[in-house]
Amino acid sequence: MIKLIIISIVTFLFIGCSTTVPAVAEYRINTLSPDTAFNESGCKKQSLKIAQAFSSSSLMSNKMSYGLGTHKQYKFTESQWAESPNRAISAAVLEYVKSTELFNSVQISKSRSKNGLLMETNIEEFMQYFSADEKESLVRAKINLTLIDAQASKVLASKTFTSEVEVEELNADKGVIALNRALQNILEESGEWLSGVCR
Repeated sequence: MIKLIIISIVTFLFIGCSTTVPAVAEYRINTLSPDTAFNESGCKKQSLKIAQAFSSSSLMSNKMSYGLGTHKQYKFTESQWAESPNRAISAAVLEYVKSTELFNSVQISKSRSKNGLLMETNIEEFMQYFSADEKESLVRAKINLTLIDAQASKVLASKTFTSEVEVEELNADKGVIALNRALQNILEESGEWLSGVCR
């Protein structure tokens, strides 16, 4: 009987001292698969390699940051990326450029094949922002693309694309939806730009 009471007390103490740690939600950067083939033939004979994107170290991490007001930046404690934005955006750019069918072939950055053209991606901004009074939120994506003649080491064309999308609810979940939409906007604009370069 005494043993049973002692076991009950110990069990009660352990239960009372334990803390509930909330599960961390993981989010993916996942754009739609567009049907965006273009007819321009200026690059049809060229092969293109997509370089791994350049970005700040914060976009190479799975930790998800947000801006508050004009100067402050924090990290979400219960939300993170399933894959770093740098890698996910690099993959999205690769898949989108393939879908344009503007080039003879499109290769990943680690490909050993020799390519006539190289595309560099610089992710300048990809984050959710809250107003100082936390009543409004928007996301901003800003990506620079540069098309390079790999053999001559010459820049053929370069353009920066920016997209801002309002967030419907003030949380990370809706922020990710808006970031995906902003990235989609940029990809579609980049396709129009590339088609112009390849005329």
